Amino acid sequence: MLQNLKYRRLRPEGWILLLLVVLLATGCATKIKINMLKPAQYHQASLTKTVAVLPFSGPQGSAFSAELEGILGSISIDDKPYFTLVDRAAIDKTISEQQFSQSGLIDSRTAARIGQMVGAQGIYTGAVTLATAADSPYKERRSECVQRQIKRDDKGNQYEGNCIRYRYYNVNCTKRLAQFAVSPKLIEVATGKILYSNNLKGSAASAGCEDGTIVKGADELLEIAKNAVKRDFRKDVAPFYETREVALLDSTAGIDSGTAREKLKQGIEFAGKGRMDNACELWGEAGNLSPNAVSLVYNLGVCAESRGDAEAALALYRKAEKSLGKPEDNIILAITRTSEAVKNQKKLKEQMKNQ
Repeated sequence: MLQNLKYRRLRPEGWILLLLVVLLATGCATKIKINMLKPAQYHQASLTKTVAVLPFSGPQGSAFSAELEGILGSISIDDKPYFTLVDRAAIDKTISEQQFSQSGLIDSRTAARIGQMVGAQGIYTGAVTLATAADSPYKERRSECVQRQIKRDDKGNQYEGNCIRYRYYNVNCTKRLAQFAVSPKLIEVATGKILYSNNLKGSAASAGCEDGTIVKGADELLEIAKNAVKRDFRKDVAPFYETREVALLDSTAGIDSGTAREKLKQGIEFAGKGRMDNACELWGEAGNLSPNAVSLVYNLGVCAESRGDAEAALALYRKAEKSLGKPEDNIILAITRTSEAVKNQKKLKEQMKNQ
């Protein structure tokens, strides 16, 4: 009863200190980052490796097609270029000599003809449908103190206390919204079929008031919106890496060997410092001593996943779940994640072929 009374009488700073003590006592799981290679979202687009980019129509269309060409040329997996791009000069020369339109308004049949002439498997073309930045005025309410309490301290010195009267007023503000939208498409040269088509849109906003924050410039916001579109396009047409944060398990349950417990702990410390090679070696040694310990089996699954062996990781995660005999959030997430990775392997193998 007295103990409960002490807690009730704790000041706010006391409660904060108590919370910190509890957090330190419970600790938090060590997490590592794993880069997972995922297949392109548009499979057929990813299989078309030798490509050319024609000028896009619409506002900033020509400039954006050059940027798109830069994106395709910069994509590499395992330090190998993913796409082979037809030289821009060869494309411009062909368009000029054949008197094709330079406006970007090129139909599928014409694009396929150009592709045949320049030796491309696929032709990217399309239209920038939106590239704008618009301002919207609005007002925000402000307040300032116009009268405070006058108080005196123990020595009779006068000082100001709390505010007892405020003045309220409005200030002029501006919200600026930039939007960029583009409709790229990939045309197969051999057949004239459209292999990929999407409507990509990005936006960026900024707000500022006359008495404070300055609103970002239209060009800066438009570039942010455009970069969002570029990121989406990049994921559409080629395999991409996605970083996942994965928690390690540190429970010593089921580990009877003191040596194995120590190696589990040491491995966690190495992993926290980014040395997964050392960590995995230690957990492997500990696993030989305690082959069914959930933490060791699970952490070895993380090792397999970190080196890109999704099938081995999935088998270890399932073994850990079976050994535990009940649901555990980290294990469930790991099984879901690696099951998806195993399903994606066929697509990835096809997409990485002839890279």
